Amino acid sequence: MNQVNQYLQNQLSRAPSLLKTYTQDEQGNKYLTRNMFIRVEKLINDFINGEKEVRMVSIPGLRGVGKTTLLAQLFLDFYPRYSKDMLYISADQVVNELGADLYSVFEEYQMILGIAFEKLDHNLFIFIDEIHFDKKWTAVLKSIYDRSKRIFVVCTGSSALSLQSTTDLARRVVFEKLYPMNFTEYMLLKTKYESIKDKTVTIKFPIKGLKETIKNALFYSSGADECFSRLLQLKTQVKKYWIGIDNLEIDRYLRFGTMPYALTIKDEQRIHMLTNQQIDRVVERDLPELGKFDIATLAAIKNILLLVAGSSEVSVTNLSQILKGISLVTLINVLETLERAEMLIRVYPYGSTYKKVRKPSKYHFMTPAVRHTLLTVVEGESAFINHKGWYLEDIVALFLYREFSQKLASPTFYDSARGGADFILAFPERRIPIEIGHGKKEIDQAAATLEKIQGSYGLVVCNSDLFKEGEIIKVPLQYFLLI
Repeated sequence: MNQVNQYLQNQLSRAPSLLKTYTQDEQGNKYLTRNMFIRVEKLINDFINGEKEVRMVSIPGLRGVGKTTLLAQLFLDFYPRYSKDMLYISADQVVNELGADLYSVFEEYQMILGIAFEKLDHNLFIFIDEIHFDKKWTAVLKSIYDRSKRIFVVCTGSSALSLQSTTDLARRVVFEKLYPMNFTEYMLLKTKYESIKDKTVTIKFPIKGLKETIKNALFYSSGADECFSRLLQLKTQVKKYWIGIDNLEIDRYLRFGTMPYALTIKDEQRIHMLTNQQIDRVVERDLPELGKFDIATLAAIKNILLLVAGSSEVSVTNLSQILKGISLVTLINVLETLERAEMLIRVYPYGSTYKKVRKPSKYHFMTPAVRHTLLTVVEGESAFINHKGWYLEDIVALFLYREFSQKLASPTFYDSARGGADFILAFPERRIPIEIGHGKKEIDQAAATLEKIQGSYGLVVCNSDLFKEGEIIKVPLQYFLLI
């Protein structure tokens, strides 16, 4: 029996017990499913019910956001009904342990099935973890799609999956990106976990439709008056959601709550350790896949991340002077690759192309949990208090990225002038400066940017009541965290 055949036989018999380990903690408590689970489960059920239009789902995302857990939960959800027709494989194992590729795995799988994919007369479900480890993954998926309408594929991979996909493949595959958790998903899962242990805990469900309504008021109003009155109408609903939520919950969310693995761990040191491992894996496993770096450069990447974590704007020239031995070109390449791995979100300065090239960019972390872990190494316990404003900016950057990154050109910028606004949303029909603060933030910065860019209205997200001053609206954090 050859190695690939042996691997497949193993997977077919052991997959359920192996995948259980990804779906529960050390005590055997099951991890809860994220919102994405329902969306992908529906696509598979539609396929089972005869809708053969969508037959492939790809789930890209940053390491640690729960892709493997999601894949395992989906597999185990359908396994009782389709145990004979399901295969789970890890492309990482296939490539790096067997020295094989997905093409040879599927050729061998057809031998085991005793039938070619083209001739299948029943549904087959294939789950592939970390598909990006096979360089030819796009060709493999295209081949399966074209050969049979009876196969449904769910695969996960690094954030760059959707970037590497060809237009040809994009027509065949639905990309469902898994992001770090927003506040309402964090609260939902956290209270669900707590209610398992303590029946008196109320599960905190998001209020239906509130997220969209707040979003539309903030970003799609014609002016300050309309934005303010729309937000004012939502005051009762927003208040209702926050009943019973401790204010410290926002701090917990900013520190770790975006990452699902932190939900069930009480010990902060252990969360830091896991986040550190996650950073190391991105550097050691994902970056070499996305860019060509020598060993010295890879060794310096953690330091580059530390320097980015400790500053708000990043001048590449200044950074390369601090990091002796790394050229400007290499540094630009590293930052671009960290962006493609979705460890960082780059926000360009607002203005002409010349300005975008000359002025420094702002780099936010896809999750403040990574910034927090990096800064805690240097500053210890005070890292959170000292830089809470930056963590909040990371959350806003994540929201804007989630909302607008699929657009051809992102409308998100920042004002690079001294004392300018943290973000500028530049839509064709309106421009909105956004300033973020964790205390009682003044409106000066947003007002200065608003005047300069001749914007429609400005937003200041901070710990204050809902309030309108001229063309600027102070938006309580309690509103913003619900989107």
